[in-house]
Amino acid sequence: ISCSMPSIEVGTIGGGTTLPPQAACLDMLGCRGPHREVPGSNAQRLARIICASVMAGELSLCAALAAGHLVKSHIALNRAVPKSPADTPQASSVDILAIRQEAAANGR
Repeated sequence: ISCSMPSIEVGTIGGGTTLPPQAACLDMLGCRGPHREVPGSNAQRLARIICASVMAGELSLCAALAAGHLVKSHIALNRAVPKSPADTPQASSVDILAIRQEAAANGR
């Protein structure tokens, strides 16, 4: 699995990076402000972190698809209507209840 984001534009200097919440996040990631020795390396680090996060999300999506969880959750939350019952795995009432409780806890 790989992730390519050739046109991603990020910044670690100026603009919103001076706001306290954004500055705190950049500090946690270790890429706030200009790099003292290699100009642009903090921005490159931030871009790599963003790309890694996207790749982790894609991997999670692939796992959910492979395990049938994505289809089950969409059925349980009424976000998609299956073409026929044979086309999708059946979610038990326990699965549906757990998915709804998790979604409610996450504010969805």
